[in-house]
Amino acid sequence: MRKKVQVRYFALVGERRGVQTDAYETEASTARQLLREIEAAKSLPLTTNISKAVINGRFAEWDDPIKDGDLITLLSPFSGG
Repeated sequence: MRKKVQVRYFALVGERRGVQTDAYETEASTARQLLREIEAAKSLPLTTNISKAVINGRFAEWDDPIKDGDLITLLSPFSGG
């Protein structure tokens, strides 16, 4: 079943993607499947490393389910002090 989600590209990911948020229609049922689908569509530059997903404002495991209307944020590795 196809779902409509918002995909937000955070920091370096958004910079490399050229947009911060995309409306995206997907058949993916998990965050991992969504990431693979976006990568397969070549919507992310090859050098982009995604380390975490956030679903509706909470850090998610890659196999957490996604549903219609979700906001999925893809995060590149980052550090801070």
